[in-house]
Amino acid sequence: MTINKGQKKYYFFLIFFLSIIIILNACISNVQEDYKHLKDNKIKIALLLPIGSKDNNLSKLGKSLRDAAFLAKEDLANNLLEIRTYDTYGNTRKGILAYNVALEEKNEIIIGPYLSTVTKEISNQIPFNSVNILSLSDDPTIVGRKIFILGDTVVNRANNLIHYAINNKKYRFAIIGPVKDDNNKILSLISNKILMHRGTITFSSYYSNDVSAISDLAQDIKNRIIQTNTDVIIFTGEPDKRMSHLAAELADITVNKKDKGIQIMGLTHWENSASILSEPALQKAWFTMPDQRFRSFYENKFIKKFGYIPHPKSNLAYDAVASLGVIHKNFNNNKNDYFDKFNGLFNRNGFIGIDGIFRFNNDRIAEKELSIIQLISGKPKMLKQAKSRFQ
Repeated sequence: MTINKGQKKYYFFLIFFLSIIIILNACISNVQEDYKHLKDNKIKIALLLPIGSKDNNLSKLGKSLRDAAFLAKEDLANNLLEIRTYDTYGNTRKGILAYNVALEEKNEIIIGPYLSTVTKEISNQIPFNSVNILSLSDDPTIVGRKIFILGDTVVNRANNLIHYAINNKKYRFAIIGPVKDDNNKILSLISNKILMHRGTITFSSYYSNDVSAISDLAQDIKNRIIQTNTDVIIFTGEPDKRMSHLAAELADITVNKKDKGIQIMGLTHWENSASILSEPALQKAWFTMPDQRFRSFYENKFIKKFGYIPHPKSNLAYDAVASLGVIHKNFNNNKNDYFDKFNGLFNRNGFIGIDGIFRFNNDRIAEKELSIIQLISGKPKMLKQAKSRFQ
């Protein structure tokens, strides 16, 4: 993507700022440095990670998440964070055991698990969790009184795209996705985002595994688009042949062929799919990408410290520890009631993470600022840079 001179100066400033202190809470100012009264006031953090998994890739991810967490503690220079690692082995049963051990050892907050299945089982077995859990899962359907979802969720990507569409005077949305067990829950969450931004849901539709049925489905969708005066089609599913086939069948009414056609938006990681990027029917579609301004700085620092390239999702553990460190520091300097410490997770100004700013709303799902991308001639073109602060 093309970067102008102003952007270069802006990136330089951000990286310089990050080198002074990698994570800051946007609302903190005039922070005092007197910690004499805090000698015994540590925060005990449990990391629930799949380090011992038989799946080699999952095991490497667990190790990368662990190292990222300790790198965050080092960057914060906060000796009041006491971090312990508990191995879930990437297994639901062992994950529950690890969770119970973490509780027995009086940890105040849990970071992890990474796997949605483990987080969901904890939610099901222990619905009234006694400690806050910053899950690294990306499953927005997991619920729990004290479970926060920090991963990159489809709901957050939808929120960014819907907001951008509304600002561009596109108000009427159709939602199309694959038939899955959790699809109704995802549809409900996305619908809530549309209504929150004062948009309108015109209709929803699903495609099955039967590619031969796509043509008939496409004709039905075209008819409904015309009848409902739809502005935007949201594809919720992972990029695959079914999505490409359906997009090709709809190409004559989308912006791919018409200046004022129906806008297509994708909620999954299209930037990682060569087939989607090259699909003629999806040119001019919108999708999202994380803010990349801090990524290289973080990865270089990680490599220098640990001697290997971090997993792309390792920043989740870094962001979790760093945000807790900021909350803890702010809490102690303001001498608040000890039991209200983790209310800082709901800070409206949020936190600066490796992939941009994030915050938790009442639904406890991380809201993350993302860049809006348009697919042009098989390459991503930035339409809107992720914001550096919440408004």
